[in-house]
Amino acid sequence: MRRSEGSQPTQSNRANRRSRVALACDICRLRKSRCDGIRPSCSACGRLGFECVYTTPNHSQNVIIQKEYFQALEDRVKSIEETLASMKDDFGASISSQTSDIEDKGAMNDTNSPVQGIGLSYLIDENEPGFLGPSSNDHFLRCLCYAITQGKDMHIITTSTTESYVGSSQTQFPTPASERKQPSEVNIFALPPANEMTELVQKFFFQIGILFPFIYPVTFLETYSHLLKNGCLSVSRKWLALLNLTFATVKLSIIPNRHFFATYIAQSDVYYQRAVDLFGEQVFNGENIEDVQFLLLLGQYLHGRHKPGQAWTVHTLAVKAAFKLGLHSQNALKDMPALTKEARKRTWYGCVMIDRLLSMTLGRPAAIPDCYVKLELPANHECIDTSTIMDNTTADLSVSCLNSTIVLYKQLATIIDILFDHNLDTGTSLSINEIISHISTMEDNLCAWQISLPQGLTILSAAGLRDEQQEPMTNAEFFSRKFSVMISLRYYNIRTLLHRPTLASMIETCRHTTDDQGSQTHPLVGLHSLELCTESAIATIDIIYELVHASDWRANLLETWWFSLHYVFNATLAIIGVLWLCKSNYVLGLAMEQLATNARMYPDRAIAVLSQLVSGDAVTDRCRNILQQLTKLLNDYTGQGDVFQDQSTSLQGQDSMSETLDPLSHGSYHSIHNVRFNASITIEDLLALSSGTGMLPSVQWQGLTSLQGFDVEGP
Repeated sequence: MRRSEGSQPTQSNRANRRSRVALACDICRLRKSRCDGIRPSCSACGRLGFECVYTTPNHSQNVIIQKEYFQALEDRVKSIEETLASMKDDFGASISSQTSDIEDKGAMNDTNSPVQGIGLSYLIDENEPGFLGPSSNDHFLRCLCYAITQGKDMHIITTSTTESYVGSSQTQFPTPASERKQPSEVNIFALPPANEMTELVQKFFFQIGILFPFIYPVTFLETYSHLLKNGCLSVSRKWLALLNLTFATVKLSIIPNRHFFATYIAQSDVYYQRAVDLFGEQVFNGENIEDVQFLLLLGQYLHGRHKPGQAWTVHTLAVKAAFKLGLHSQNALKDMPALTKEARKRTWYGCVMIDRLLSMTLGRPAAIPDCYVKLELPANHECIDTSTIMDNTTADLSVSCLNSTIVLYKQLATIIDILFDHNLDTGTSLSINEIISHISTMEDNLCAWQISLPQGLTILSAAGLRDEQQEPMTNAEFFSRKFSVMISLRYYNIRTLLHRPTLASMIETCRHTTDDQGSQTHPLVGLHSLELCTESAIATIDIIYELVHASDWRANLLETWWFSLHYVFNATLAIIGVLWLCKSNYVLGLAMEQLATNARMYPDRAIAVLSQLVSGDAVTDRCRNILQQLTKLLNDYTGQGDVFQDQSTSLQGQDSMSETLDPLSHGSYHSIHNVRFNASITIEDLLALSSGTGMLPSVQWQGLTSLQGFDVEGP
């Protein structure tokens, strides 16, 4: 009995003992009272009417962790281990295989993402370049066609009707966006083998990036090394996009022996499309300087693909992002590290230079007015170490070339603003005396710029390049020649543009002048300007002719081939205009006879250059054919000194790309693809031949107001 009585209190005490609660609510802890832990509200808070909240302390040792959380962590670790194992097995063969697991997991997010649907590809998928204004080659070519064909009863599209024909224009080349595969078939994370990637990166910085040094090679190469060691997961999508864009630029720019053009274009477009898809709609944000650099490089690539309209669209995004980040501000550079300052300055001036380039070639008002450009010029600092890419002397030359180009392009901006009325195309024009007055001042400025060129840079001639047989012993010596060639061609191109208003004014006056007295006054005023224009155009063609036909180290002195295309085409149009003035008896005298004698061979020399420049590029072929047609028209004339009288010239259609021109007697006709033309050919007839001969873009032109592909971009 006693044993049973003694056990009763023990069992009662165990039943009344309170269970321990892992986490008390906030109110009970504050009141220092016991909490029964009932959720969502404990008994005490419910009785007192308080809001019951359970807050887990950071130092808690008794936090209850859900089983599902541990399972998710285990799954993540397992996934990472599988990915690393796959990378380790396949890294030696190709880095592209590293991304097989990455893409499988990333595709779930990418396929449902709107990036590929409304990203940059959609934005720049245009059909035509739009309006091409006064400083463009298109505008001057139109002036030449008027004069050479003595266009009669022509309907020329005015500015007010520009919108109508712009919508009907079609591109000559399918854009990379239209050629890309379906999203399910594209591996945007794919990369070439490591050795090929390294070779492309080296070519970019040593042959292309050195010409436009706004991407710091050391930082880029550090990230690239990180990619090689740790795979694609270790870098951002934006950086992968920039990497692919460098590959695309190298493939487009460096074509061995100028052959297999189509193959390299196809390869470059693959990298281009990956870059665009990787960057996606983030391009609209402009969050950092890397976004602006990507857009600048993208604009250069689109230059080479003869897509000026798309390049303009991308450029506007770059400029807006640059303004958003304050790259134009001198005060924003205060208290910044030296490397950051230089990166911002070089990126800003990259925007400025491309803006001047597009304003000149497209004939449009500048997006960055010259009064906005007040930032100090780039410079080399001790913190900028490029020894992994080039020696210090070459690095200094690169910056000197960059700064000289910036100053030269400031002169270009002045030329466009004053002589071409800001490319506004308002219909106002300067008199010949006003033109000559402005040109005299600007010619002095160009001479001062030439005198101020730093050591290692000089304006070259074809004769000097021809006599220089000894190969440079160092990289610095080679790049001194290369930078000098680049600076020289930019100088001659801008100088030709400077004097082109004189030539255009004379051509227009000659077409409308019937009395001899009027035809004798203007040439006396502008004769020296014509001589300088011809001199610069001849120097341009001579230099490129010498380097294109070189078989030694000098063949590598030219910039990318599409710059040379722009230089040659622009220079030859000016020479053809001068020759037409000479043959039309508008200008007389021994000086003009000597000028015509010197210039007569250069249209044919330019055609030879374009035949050797690069094989397979349709725009290059078309520009060459245009020069052939104009040259033939210029030389095929009857009468004493009058180039074009009633007896006219027609184009003979052929299946090949090298059409010829045959003179036709008055009243006869010639059939081209079942289309008949009267012998009194006008500019309408000349342009109507485009669909069959490849002379002009295959679109229905009413006039020569927009020539897709003629305003090929140049620096």
